[in-house]
Amino acid sequence: MKAVFSTVAFAILATAATAQFNPTDFPPVNEVPPIDSPQMKQWLKDISFADVPTFPTHTGNPPICPTIDKIPADQCWWTCQTCPADDIESCPTPGTWGLTFDDGPTPETPPLLDFLKTNNIKASFFVMGSNVVRNAEVLRREVAEGHHIASHTWSHHALTTLSNQQIVAELKWTEKAVFDITGLRMKYMRPPYGDIDNRVRAIVKKLGYIVVDWTSDDYDSRDVALNANPSGLDAALRRMTNNLMTYGANPGAKGIITLEHDLYPVTIKFAQAIVPVGAQAKLKVTSVADCLGDANPYQNSVNLPTNTTKTHGSPSGTGKPSGPSVLPPGGGANALTMNSGVLMAIVAIAGTVLAAF
Repeated sequence: MKAVFSTVAFAILATAATAQFNPTDFPPVNEVPPIDSPQMKQWLKDISFADVPTFPTHTGNPPICPTIDKIPADQCWWTCQTCPADDIESCPTPGTWGLTFDDGPTPETPPLLDFLKTNNIKASFFVMGSNVVRNAEVLRREVAEGHHIASHTWSHHALTTLSNQQIVAELKWTEKAVFDITGLRMKYMRPPYGDIDNRVRAIVKKLGYIVVDWTSDDYDSRDVALNANPSGLDAALRRMTNNLMTYGANPGAKGIITLEHDLYPVTIKFAQAIVPVGAQAKLKVTSVADCLGDANPYQNSVNLPTNTTKTHGSPSGTGKPSGPSVLPPGGGANALTMNSGVLMAIVAIAGTVLAAF
């Protein structure tokens, strides 16, 4: 029963959202969005930067680290000072593996989704707005199958190199894309390259986001490099397998969060080979939202199905959805409206569900 109603909640949200998604509403892909558009001006009206710390912007993508003595201690720059502040770097429960994939959705994502579905695994997908608008159906499938969707910005540009207004643009356009397609307003984000400092954090928090990094370099799969060097796959798998098995033998006080990508065929191949190691290491493999125990991992109220089993290969449970409260990015002025076609679709969904009982 819970699974049915969770599915219905997502179906209604996605159906309603589909009615307002228009790819032409968005800025050019893979570029930092302009900050002078009418939509950006509207978003910026609601944000004050008065209490945002002032630190120099940097260069490079990923950014180039200066010598450590040239970085203010209170900047707390994760990339160059390994300073996490209050970012999430681990799961609170020992023996838990928070499985994450960055940079999608892409045409390579469906085989990964097939694999995760077969193995009853839920993951967190940190999505790029530029890829969301080009692969809307893949995103809808991720949501429909109970995965956790989080932000990875619009263009994957290092955030410490951008102005305050550009950071807002990167997050808000991605937020709008995901909302328009799924009806969900994201609550978690991961900065590209893990590049974040206290200035960026302050802006991210103003927009309602919680920052997720990964546990340490040991749990960065480095799978993206395999696209240029596919012959390194076996060595990369041995490295990550050794790290996971070592952790599983002595999990310590907390769980882990890993970094992978659903970007290239070789990164999908890596994931399909490495995820089963979770069972060998006796780890619970799940999304970041689930490992944190967050039953409402969006800024609007919709519960996700969750994994409730010890190891990755066992059947997963579902969360019971609370009544969806859907508010679009930017507030009530852009409130979601449903035309007759959408209402008919929702009625059809409800009829199908009722017929199942």
